[in-house]
Amino acid sequence: MLTIATTLIIFFLVIIMIGTLMVAGKSDPGYGKKAKNTTVTISAIYLLVGIIAVAGIATYVYFS
Repeated sequence: MLTIATTLIIFFLVIIMIGTLMVAGKSDPGYGKKAKNTTVTISAIYLLVGIIAVAGIATYVYFS
């Protein structure tokens, strides 16, 4: 059950990251330069949330 939960978390994070990058790539050239920092920030947030989610699952398993 835990493996399924971890796999689903990773899967959804990857899908969300790909969706974000696809949306960011469909802008006009002037906006693309301005939005680069926003895209990097959002990607960093997704990475941080992914790490926290995996750490939370590991903590749950360790203390259970």
